[in-house]
Amino acid sequence: MRQRLGLAVLLSLLLATIAGAVLAPPQQVYPIIEILVEDPSTPVLLRSAFRPRASLRDCEALTGNAIRVTLERCPQCRLTGSQCAHTIDSATQAMLGSGPLATPAAHVPGGGVITFSARDPAVSLAACQAAAAQPAGKAGPLTCFASGQPRHGAPRQPVAHPWHWALLAAAILASWLTGWFILRYDHLHARITHDHVGSGPQKFHTQPTPRIGGIGVVMGLLAAGAILLLADALPGEREFGLLMLAGLPAFLGGLAEDVTKRVGVAERLLMTMLSGALAAWLVGAVLHRIDFPGVDTALLWLPFAVAFTSFAVGGVANAINIIDGYHGLAGGFSVIVLAALAWVASQVGDTLVFSTALALAGALLGFLLWNWPHGRIFLGDGGAYFTGFLLAELGVLLVLRNPGVSPWFPLVLLIHPVFETLFSVYRRRFAQRLSPGTADGEHLHQLIHRRLLRQKWGADYCNGRVGKHVWIPSAIIASLASGHINSMYVLLSLALAYCFFFVMVYRALTAT
Repeated sequence: MRQRLGLAVLLSLLLATIAGAVLAPPQQVYPIIEILVEDPSTPVLLRSAFRPRASLRDCEALTGNAIRVTLERCPQCRLTGSQCAHTIDSATQAMLGSGPLATPAAHVPGGGVITFSARDPAVSLAACQAAAAQPAGKAGPLTCFASGQPRHGAPRQPVAHPWHWALLAAAILASWLTGWFILRYDHLHARITHDHVGSGPQKFHTQPTPRIGGIGVVMGLLAAGAILLLADALPGEREFGLLMLAGLPAFLGGLAEDVTKRVGVAERLLMTMLSGALAAWLVGAVLHRIDFPGVDTALLWLPFAVAFTSFAVGGVANAINIIDGYHGLAGGFSVIVLAALAWVASQVGDTLVFSTALALAGALLGFLLWNWPHGRIFLGDGGAYFTGFLLAELGVLLVLRNPGVSPWFPLVLLIHPVFETLFSVYRRRFAQRLSPGTADGEHLHQLIHRRLLRQKWGADYCNGRVGKHVWIPSAIIASLASGHINSMYVLLSLALAYCFFFVMVYRALTAT
């Protein structure tokens, strides 16, 4: 009865949060500027639109700075319009997309687009090319696209700032120090925090170990957030804080299982989905496209889009928890994914995704200093769910904020845990006629440990060696995908190739 009541409460909270995200979405403001170049022969109208800002203050700061710089560089330019709009028309939506436009357009680093309109199309193109040829300002160079030309991606201008090194160092140090405190005062909490030997078919450690390493990850992220507050040069502290807030249900649900060992799979899934719905409500992290016919049409309906995104985020969070079985496996894999996300974010000028990916990578590196190769602290369900939640959200935000990035890119980065989860559901439900939520010792990483490494190296010593067998192919896939962020067919081919590789390795291991 108590379990059913808890599920009912969580389901009600999830539905209420989805309703909130639909009925009261976050207020985003689009900076829009119109400037007329008063050429005596053929005037040219420059219309600029930028990715939405989280507040009116941010929007006004951007438009004011853009207008000032433009008028300083262009004495014959005259401002004809400037606004911070809460909604945009279809023409502006098309500008911020990646499809071809009827007029020449230039991409501005940071998510801006300028269109050039004149009576003579040749003059429009010449003005666009002249703007792109000018010396790059602080934001970086412009990239010009002719009318009718697909506009895949934004200018490849890195957004890394010296403050990012401080952010990374703070995350590593805070996470490492938290791990030190956990181990130093292990005798005070061992009774409730230790993961004991032989406590389940998925357990392969040989010493009782604290499984609250997720606390260190959270502390690392909080330290990185403090750096964001101190550094005015790193925007996005508000969205960063809201993401941390949205992830609380996923973290607390997992932490409760780490401590009590009594939180069911369904409850934890609902908690991670609740975090996904909160992120949709607080920061507008909602998938509106996956480049798949039929589904994209359904995603135009906001209630379905929010529910779909929440389910996807919950699925990724649980998938990361599933691969968290050996020293460094989930943490190392996540750092690889974060490195790819940070690299692409830096190339498309997305400071928020870049900063958050760097912060989480630093927090995980600080944790891995204790976890790999000897496993003195475990990530635990709290850390795994929270890490998976942020990985999923960064993928959603990267696609949402950068139309030139295919939604298949983050999926390819996460293909190992996602396919592991789907394959496990199929294996348990249809091949073994068991409940998909039943824990077993037949995951790929467990077979690698049992069939490939244990006989050669021994049970304890080979624990830390399992991760490398997943890291290497994942790093190869991530590297290849990072070079084709806008090609759905290449990314789909990489995903299918990895799934085929996964099945072949699994069959080979089960045959031995």
